[in-house]
Amino acid sequence: MLKISISSLNPGVKLGKDIYSYDGKLLLPKETIISQEHLDQFARRNITEVFIVESSERQQSDKRFEDVYIDCLEYVKALMMQARMGQTLAYKEISDIVDMLMVQVFDQNDLFRQMRIMKERDEYIYTHSVNVALLCILIGRWMKCEDVTVKELGIAGILHDIGNMQIPDEILNKPGRLSAEEFEQIKRHPLLGYNMVNEYEWVKESIANAILMHHERADGSGYPLGMKGYKIDFFASVVAVADLYDAITSSRSYSSKASPYTAVEILWQESFGKLDPRIAKVFYDKITNFYVGNEVVLSNNERGVVVFVDPSQPTRPIVMCGDKFYNLALERSLSILDMVD
Repeated sequence: MLKISISSLNPGVKLGKDIYSYDGKLLLPKETIISQEHLDQFARRNITEVFIVESSERQQSDKRFEDVYIDCLEYVKALMMQARMGQTLAYKEISDIVDMLMVQVFDQNDLFRQMRIMKERDEYIYTHSVNVALLCILIGRWMKCEDVTVKELGIAGILHDIGNMQIPDEILNKPGRLSAEEFEQIKRHPLLGYNMVNEYEWVKESIANAILMHHERADGSGYPLGMKGYKIDFFASVVAVADLYDAITSSRSYSSKASPYTAVEILWQESFGKLDPRIAKVFYDKITNFYVGNEVVLSNNERGVVVFVDPSQPTRPIVMCGDKFYNLALERSLSILDMVD
């Protein structure tokens, strides 16, 4: 079953739960096929949300994604444990993971919704690697990279944080803010990962550079080397965008997740002097189009549906709440708090 806003409901779908009036009378029983007359009745009675029966096609798509995601997650866990024990990682295992993820990215329509659902899993270190790989593959496709490059970007996404396997668990999983000394240890993970994969003959220079440089920033404020601008590898710049977006939208031991719109706003700000502006622009231009039609919660606690995204202000869309429209580009006091799955 799926809870859906009346404003985004179309005739022909099946009702998932009984609908009652405010005084407890049954208005419409479950499994009723909703008509336009029903929609008009909902509007008159100020009913804003109902449960519907999801189509079998969508449910099957979600199940396929979940199965592939969990398989990849288990593979990544095993790889990280091998890395922690100093064992050599085999190309075929990582290649197989990325091949599975690339198939999922071909069906982009529901990808971000499905990824948000999987974020509820409490295994950030591992889910982050899978999510960054998915996003790197997606960015590669959006930038019209060749298939071999897209696959290598996916491999870079899987491996980008492998150096964390040499950081003590009590620091990696510490609830609350890290001390200055602990953060200095965390900042070593790109170099630790780079040194680790450089021992593998199959790792290409661009993948190794992505591991080393994904926390570097164009203005020199990043780490571990303080590199600037054009010296930062393209692969590292792609991973940087994917890494930042997933980190912001994920719950971690020391911070709660932010909405995708907050993440895109930060990416937009970081594209001025820190992130590669070409990659950041492609990402936030494309990703905001996925959110048209999605239900959101506004900062005034109203729920609505995103109906239009202005390319010049992608984080300030027009949102329809019942019979009202909020243009967030003009209503600056309002913002999107979260998306509703």
